This record gives sequence, C-alpha cells and structure tokens, in this order.
Amino acid sequence: MKDRVKRVGERIRFYRKHQKMTLEVLAAKMNKSKATISKYENGTIIMDIETLYEFADVFCIPVYCLIDDIRKESVNDRHMPFSSSILYFYIFKGSGNREITESYLSLAEKDGDCQITLYYGGIPDRLSKSCLVYIGKGFGTDTTFSFMVTNYQNPLDQMYFTASLPYINWNGYLAGFWVGLTFEGVTPICMKAVISEKPIENQESLRKLLTVTTDELNYFKKRDKFLLRNEE
Repeated sequence: MKDRVKRVGERIRFYRKHQKMTLEVLAAKMNKSKATISKYENGTIIMDIETLYEFADVFCIPVYCLIDDIRKESVNDRHMPFSSSILYFYIFKGSGNREITESYLSLAEKDGDCQITLYYGGIPDRLSKSCLVYIGKGFGTDTTFSFMVTNYQNPLDQMYFTASLPYINWNGYLAGFWVGLTFEGVTPICMKAVISEKPIENQESLRKLLTVTTDELNYFKKRDKFLLRNEE
C-alpha cells in the first residue's frame, strides 16, 4: 500500500512540474494548503478517490495516468500479444547521428478498451519533466497491433504505430512504423520503431532493427509504398 501511495505522489509531482506549476499554484487550484499538496506528493497521506479525480481534472489527464504503475501485470485482452502492461519503445531521435531514444508504454484496461500512455523519453521509475506524454488507445487483432496517441498538451502532435504480428517465432518484440508529424517545418514523418517486453540491451541489434534497409527503399521506389517484413 505504501509503495502505491508513494507512486501516486510521484506522478502528481511529475505532472505538476511537467506543467510548470508551483506547489502554491496547484494548492490554489485544488483548494488545499501547500503543506497538504506536499504531503500528497511525498506519499505521507492517503487521498480519497474524489481527490484523485480532482488532481486528474486539474492536470487534464485521465485518472489512470496517476495510478498506472510499473508492476508488470498482463493486460487481459486475448488480442494483445504482450504478457506485460509495461512495454519499452525505441526509435531513432532523427538527429542524424543514429542516437536511439528509449521510452516506455503503459497499458491499462478501461471499459473493455486498451488505454495507452506513452512516456516519450522516460523510463519506468525515472520520469523527468522533459519527457513528453502521449495518451490514446491500443488496438489488437490476431495479426496486428496498433495504437494512436496524442500529446496531452498539444493536440496537433498525434502519432500512430502499427505492426504485424509474426505467425511463428514470437521473440518478445515488434518492429513497426511510427507515423506522425515532425516539428522541423511541421511535416509528416514515418520511421521504424520497436516495441519490446523487455529492455533491449544490445544497441547494435537495436540499430539494425530500426534501420531502413536497401530492400525496403527499393520496394518503395518501385511501388511508392514501404513494406516492412518481420524477420522470422
């Protein structure tokens, strides 16, 4: 129980700082004292459900963003290929130096839907105010997994991921396409991305998975579309 209360407090502090609120400003919005808000953030007092929803309303986020945790329970959906509710997400930063951004996804169930929170640039147990938060839904079938998310602070910043599921040799990760906008000139962009149930430590293997191959480029030139084949 104490760990859960502390984790909720950490999320409240994260979203407060992410939105550049001081303790005084948040306290005024919540109609509570600065000392009480500080105790909530430190996990020294337990809040009721109504207060939890009030925090979510102030931050303009779904309440599950405050209570999702980093324990790796499975998501109870037969169409979801993953055995964990925490997934690691990798793409190239796009800066030209082949630097990889590690992020993570938190999956939660609500009203029969798979809710997705992407902490871009964040890793479990170490969120910083510099990471971006995207919120949306995941969609699974017997052959595909996709999700669409929106930056909760910028509705123009929407991203979409899609991948096909391998028929055999499931190895705990998916390689797919990450599609959205780049704000370098505000233009559409498509990149390869990898989702994994466990952190991928081998950087060379990860770079290989994220690299657009010559075969893929040739396929695009001939048919005006990209084709991504999962390696069996």
